Amino acid sequence: MTEKIRVAVIGAGYFGKFHARHYKDNSDCDLVAVADARAESGEEVATQNGARYVSDYRNLVGQVDAVSIAVPTHLHYEVGKFVLENNIHALIEKPITDSVETAAELISLAEERDLRLQVGHIERFSATFRAISPMITSPLFIESYRIAPFKDRANDVDVVLDLMIHDIDAIQGLVKSPVEMVHAVGTPIVNPSEDLANARIVFESGCVANVTASRVSYKTERRIRIFQQNSYIIGDFDKNHIDSYSVVGDLEKEGLGAIRMDSRDIEKEDSLANEIAEFLSAIREKRSPLVTGRDGSEALRVAKLVTASISEHRQKAAGLLKQ
Repeated sequence: MTEKIRVAVIGAGYFGKFHARHYKDNSDCDLVAVADARAESGEEVATQNGARYVSDYRNLVGQVDAVSIAVPTHLHYEVGKFVLENNIHALIEKPITDSVETAAELISLAEERDLRLQVGHIERFSATFRAISPMITSPLFIESYRIAPFKDRANDVDVVLDLMIHDIDAIQGLVKSPVEMVHAVGTPIVNPSEDLANARIVFESGCVANVTASRVSYKTERRIRIFQQNSYIIGDFDKNHIDSYSVVGDLEKEGLGAIRMDSRDIEKEDSLANEIAEFLSAIREKRSPLVTGRDGSEALRVAKLVTASISEHRQKAAGLLKQ
């Protein structure tokens, strides 16, 4: 493929408008259309980015090579299935779908038709994560925090699928081992579903991750701490900064002198721009993207284990209160 990739964005809401802007700014593609059943939103985003407005995404068939799907989660499967059945590459905002079963269907469709199916786990494309990743060899314990103030936007999923799933995917990308066990707690605060959650995730490799996510905090914080043999790494995704401590000498002879501390700022990058560039490159090079449908499905599977554990814990706590 030597010509520009023809793309469209399906869904002109909170995330869709950012996808449209980045496609417009990417020289590797041509943003053809923005599709949304809501004319006012769709026309506004389309006009802002020099694209055509389409009220029905099904009218994109034959007009585009690839799409970003940024509709509400419960529509991911319906829209994803349609575009893949019509031989259109798809970048689906996380989570891939709302069930592991429907995710598997989309993955099979993409593989059968040799289409690129990428899932929008944006943290994998952040400059800080990309700097940390090569530093990780055999992680033993990981602790991550993703907390944010309440945002007055539609939340059709709980905080696990809204926020924590980013860290689940990022941690899986570092550990590279299947999940063995999950124990979690959580509670709703503002929304009907959980707004705050904490999960302890145990991997087959022996690594343990403690993951906290909140969308009702008084501040924004996104950081990770990783412990492995002879090193300790702290990454701050908001401040684009990494601190690391490594044993480089003989502890018995040198004491603290055997430990080297390194502190560095990471040059800020636009994570969504990186994500979209990766999607377009995977299409052009006919290769798997960095975050595949299978990666998205596994992150979803673990997120579902987290929500199931939260529900089990709540039922147990309710039973104890009645006693």
